[in-house]
Amino acid sequence: MKNIILILALSAVVALGTNHFMYKPSSSVISSPQDVAFERIMKTGTIRCGYALYDPLITKDPDTGKIEGVFYDLVNEMGRELDLKIDWVAEVGYGEIEEGFLANKYDVFCSGAIPIPKRAKYTFYTTPLYYQATVAWVRSGDTRFDKDLERLNAEDVTLVVRDGDVSESIAMKKFPKAKRISSPQMVDYTQMLVDVHTGKADAGFFEKSFGDKFLAKNSNAIKIARPNQPVNLSPVSMMLPMGEGKLKSVLDMTLTKLILNGSVEAFFRKNAPDYDLWSVGVPYRH
Repeated sequence: MKNIILILALSAVVALGTNHFMYKPSSSVISSPQDVAFERIMKTGTIRCGYALYDPLITKDPDTGKIEGVFYDLVNEMGRELDLKIDWVAEVGYGEIEEGFLANKYDVFCSGAIPIPKRAKYTFYTTPLYYQATVAWVRSGDTRFDKDLERLNAEDVTLVVRDGDVSESIAMKKFPKAKRISSPQMVDYTQMLVDVHTGKADAGFFEKSFGDKFLAKNSNAIKIARPNQPVNLSPVSMMLPMGEGKLKSVLDMTLTKLILNGSVEAFFRKNAPDYDLWSVGVPYRH
């Protein structure tokens, strides 16, 4: 039967009560209409996706406009499970996601996003798809941090971070004694890694994939301090507007199925085989 997942999810919402699925914002938070996107999706049979380019998770050919990547395959598979069309309508920056929801440009932000408590006042996050590991990158010849990352928390250490980024949060909370060089949001990670390589900074916090790409063009320039010890693990979810409790229930149920049946890991193997994937634990595995 078509839309069986939608029917089951909607039944769960009715049975448990809509408030069970919804965050109740304080009076200082702009109130959002309830389930507007869900009702529109039910009428049109289409989920409109906003997305951010983030190689290798989502890429776009500049000549043809063709979109590819882990999340592209994953969300299209969700559409097949739900018997819904997926329309990739808007490329958006990570700092503009909420504005796109308010302007009704898309129903779901279909790229990966790390849940941030401040943002959770205005948006819903889906169940996590996987965890993103952030590691400490240092100069190749620097051995100060090989035994203990706590050595980064010292006044003679300089960290390069990006404003409003997880790297800034890590530096402030875990290594508050270290000096910080802040880069604006538009600065590419490559330049920040150059700062580490040239000695302007002693360390920076990035995904392994960013450092690997840098090393492909700058052999032996940098290394991971304690490769098996990430400085941070963050859940990665998709985002949707505040007030969309029914839509969140549907997406969560579908994502859970794709996690449990191995589809999420399969899409990573296909599109990003070298990605440092930290999978969501499957209950029946021991």
